[in-house]
Amino acid sequence: MSNPLQTQSHTRAAIVGGKPPSASFWFLTVSVLLYVTVLILGTLRAYEHLHIVLLLLQYVLLLPAVLGYLRRQQDSSPALGSMPIVNLRGTVVCFALLALPLSWLSVRGLLNPDESGYSFQARIYRSGRIMSDPLIGASSNVRETPAELFYENHLLLPNGWFPKFPPGWPLVLSLGYLISARWALTPILGLAQLLVIAACGSRCFSRDAGVVAVFFAALSPFYLVNSVGMMSHALCALLAAVACFALFSGLATGSLWYYGGMFACLSATLQVRPYTGFVVTLVLTAAALWLNRNNRPALLRIFGLGVFWGAIGLAGVLVYNHIYSGHWLISPYAMFAGANLPPELSFSPIKIWHGMRIYAGQAAEEGLIGAFPFAYLLAGYAVLCERQRRQEVWILASLYLALVLAYLAHVDGYAVFFGERFHFEAFFALLLLAARGLQLVLERWHTPRRALVWTMLLFVLMQGAQQAAVVETIARRGEPYRKVREALAVSGVSGLVLLHDGPGFLAKHFNLNEADWRHATRIYLVDAEPDRRTEWACRYGVAGWTVVSYDAQSHRATFIDGRADCGLRGEPATKPSSSAQ
Repeated sequence: MSNPLQTQSHTRAAIVGGKPPSASFWFLTVSVLLYVTVLILGTLRAYEHLHIVLLLLQYVLLLPAVLGYLRRQQDSSPALGSMPIVNLRGTVVCFALLALPLSWLSVRGLLNPDESGYSFQARIYRSGRIMSDPLIGASSNVRETPAELFYENHLLLPNGWFPKFPPGWPLVLSLGYLISARWALTPILGLAQLLVIAACGSRCFSRDAGVVAVFFAALSPFYLVNSVGMMSHALCALLAAVACFALFSGLATGSLWYYGGMFACLSATLQVRPYTGFVVTLVLTAAALWLNRNNRPALLRIFGLGVFWGAIGLAGVLVYNHIYSGHWLISPYAMFAGANLPPELSFSPIKIWHGMRIYAGQAAEEGLIGAFPFAYLLAGYAVLCERQRRQEVWILASLYLALVLAYLAHVDGYAVFFGERFHFEAFFALLLLAARGLQLVLERWHTPRRALVWTMLLFVLMQGAQQAAVVETIARRGEPYRKVREALAVSGVSGLVLLHDGPGFLAKHFNLNEADWRHATRIYLVDAEPDRRTEWACRYGVAGWTVVSYDAQSHRATFIDGRADCGLRGEPATKPSSSAQ
């Protein structure tokens, strides 16, 4: 297996070039070792303010150490622009070896309740349906769904049962179910995006900048957590990155095929994440039209392509709305909230300010820790100091900033986990800017290869420890759901299964039902009111029920069985017994 860093020389020569190590060399090395030590100890002890401490170490200790070391190593040697230090194939392979098994572990548990909805919708599509049969007890008003039947992000109505999400990602995910490898799709999409990032960097700046951007992505916790599991961000981000590459290729060659590919990808994003797709489409379409404004024939053709694919994308959204809500302009998102418009979005300055006061600090903290260290500083440096590639830099910067600003209006749904996941679709743009910023810094300082190689090795160590902490976090957070799923798989339980809330386990987030639940061996409901267990067993025509919950002390799933007497007027009789698995 190739090493991500091409040292191509003996360690001592690569580090110090035959000279005794300088004080700046030791200061940087010790600083990184201190950072790694704090990270490991803080993770093992689950220290609440670990990320704040790590950010202080990064910007108060590590940043001066890195700048001091690289500046003191200046010479006339060629730097990043003409001397590659990162191996693309090795970086992608190493990321695959981490992301694939982690995704397998992640999908056995649960990190985000949206995953349960996407999974259930994929199972529905795999069965050849567009929605599942309604559960017994469904209400005509989705807001009055009984708590036992309520799963987060699901709509249960007399005419059908389905999650609120657009069809794009569940359709793709259903292919994973067909081949019994749903865990593999998201990391494969993440790996594909790495290759697109490299291609985009090569087109915009240089091959080295593209490969370094891949290096930044592969060592970013934020990129990792969005490249595992069953969320839709990896697919939408890949489509956005391909669209951006097509735009740059179209601007460079003038070929309409590239513009057609760009608009096709943008149309597809509307079927995966409509609001994100709209923002990305707005930025890239505006760039394509503005930069071709002096070529009238090309401008008209590009505009025509945009109208064609835009009509297809809009038609897909409207048809989806009509199928599930019965109204062309009311989405299942809005229907889930009992409204005409999605309640998550608000353009009220007061509500936006209120949301920022609550979430902005956490989003900034997690965003800085989830990206590659100093990526935001390097991206800002590229925006300020780029002279040759201003057009490409401003398109990338506009794409990322537009998505950040647009989601300020998402006042009722911040999703911060090693970064704000709603920004992931433009994260590739930030990484490309950071890689270009690094390239400009090194070209200005004439940083020699040996100093850069050693600095990169230290960052590999640092970010490797950070990625290990991500793995531990994902494993720990998903454990309750994973234990429950595994226990049920070997339990032999059949009939009515009532999922009971416990530490780290919310039953309404975990829909394990089959699309054709009427013919399944188990029916899963939420154990909302223990006094009504027998009532629900009788309503579903089963002789008993099994309550399943997670015990945090033993780290095991527990089972409680009960029998139901469904006589006409007799008092329901239960005979509980408990076991743990």
